[in-house]
Amino acid sequence: MQQEIILFIIGVIGLWLGAGITINGAVEIAKKFKISYLFVGLTILSIGTSLPEIFTHIASSWKILNGIEASGVAVGTNIGSNIIQITLIMGMLGLFAVIKSSKQIQKRDGLIMLGSIALLWLFGLNGVISQIEGLALATLYVIYIYWISRSEKSIKELIDPHHKPLSKKKERHIFIDIGHVLFGLALLGVASMWVVDNTLFFANHFGIEQTFFGLVVIGVSTALPELTTAVRGVMKGAKQMSLGVLIGSNITNPMLALGIGAAISGYKVSQSIQWFDIPFWFFISALALLFFHRTKRLEKWEAAVLVISYIAYVAYKIYGVI
Repeated sequence: MQQEIILFIIGVIGLWLGAGITINGAVEIAKKFKISYLFVGLTILSIGTSLPEIFTHIASSWKILNGIEASGVAVGTNIGSNIIQITLIMGMLGLFAVIKSSKQIQKRDGLIMLGSIALLWLFGLNGVISQIEGLALATLYVIYIYWISRSEKSIKELIDPHHKPLSKKKERHIFIDIGHVLFGLALLGVASMWVVDNTLFFANHFGIEQTFFGLVVIGVSTALPELTTAVRGVMKGAKQMSLGVLIGSNITNPMLALGIGAAISGYKVSQSIQWFDIPFWFFISALALLFFHRTKRLEKWEAAVLVISYIAYVAYKIYGVI
């Protein structure tokens, strides 16, 4: 038991470090092309911070293909991570900083986020998310990314008519960033396998559903990159980027991360997730968007509501296990 606990903790730390290393390398590369903060938050950072979920899905799907049921870990981790981001993380940021929204998030990305949750719920009505449905989710995400890349005004800055050839020093710097990305991805691959393997061990040893560990334990762990990146955004004054990361991740996780995993092996969806966790996730996400719709910013009392909502959610899940 002691060995499994140690490996699980190391795996969680590895997910966090791997995502951080990968994100830093990707952002440094992106800066060379002068991409806007909002676009970076909604795409590069949201995908980068979702890497723990993506690799957890891949590791879980690999287990399923080898005859070991791990759907609860994959689906639970995905939803648990999304819920903590839209409640606790956004709420904590709102309590200590002024988080403002933009028209694009209100009219475009927020609605896409709610639509992705609703689509996931519809796919899970029969208790299964098939490989075809997983492929559909991932494909829709690619379409979404293409769409926002076309509509994002600042994306025009990708083509700089005054761009000068990179010096040898800058070329070496780019290769270092690429090396960081590759190393981070490798670390994520190893760490995700350790997390999934030991989660399955704990679930079987204690007789607790995999979904609980995914929703409450791993979900919190895999949300750490979003927390770190959002806090950095606030500290650097890029508060719109922080909101973009959280909203973008809540689009990336159900469509790309879960889509990739389901496309590999297909997933089973438990009744509790289908009829409680996903509806709660949709409701609290809609409430958060409604808060921003009123004043284009998150008031302190609204941030407190989000934090309390997460505490109540976790208390209810723990009560169900005891």
